[in-house]
Amino acid sequence: MPTDAAEVLLAHMRARSHVAPKRLEAPGPNADALNLIFSAAAQAPDHGRIRPWRFIVVPQDKREALGHAFVQALQTRDAHASPAEMNIAYEKAFRAPCLVLAVLSHAPSEPQVPAHERLISLGAAIQNMVLMAQTLAIGSGITSGQSMNASSIRDLFKLDADETCICYVAFGHVSRHKPQRKRSEPTAFVSVLD
Repeated sequence: MPTDAAEVLLAHMRARSHVAPKRLEAPGPNADALNLIFSAAAQAPDHGRIRPWRFIVVPQDKREALGHAFVQALQTRDAHASPAEMNIAYEKAFRAPCLVLAVLSHAPSEPQVPAHERLISLGAAIQNMVLMAQTLAIGSGITSGQSMNASSIRDLFKLDADETCICYVAFGHVSRHKPQRKRSEPTAFVSVLD
């Protein structure tokens, strides 16, 4: 039987939408809000209780270093990248007042947990984070790209050999809302085994 709390939760889910980092402005989440966002991540399913993921916050004073890492990654992929393309790569580091890197671990564990279950756990953690941000009236966006596991990025974040960058999660005040997209009804994706 649906409850008022379930309806409130579903309303937050329906209101949540991806916001491109370039449309996220200051203020970002304060320390208390960020703690709630990361506390929500901790509620994700975690087979074997191995917590196969972690998050790295990119503070403002490290954005320049991230911009240079983005440029190095671009130059590695495309030795003929134009100055304009390099500038765009650099500027991506300065979008959104709060930027967080999501990292997945493939380290051996006891019990052994397969890669797909680790990725599901990370995905659930990220979904919990963006839903918590929505309840706090904070916009969020998830981005990735070709530079995710470039050596310049891995070096900057000091990743272990058994870790993989999965995506960035950005938070901030939404400068401009896009129209809500139509969501599928359950009948479009649910069937019954017969």
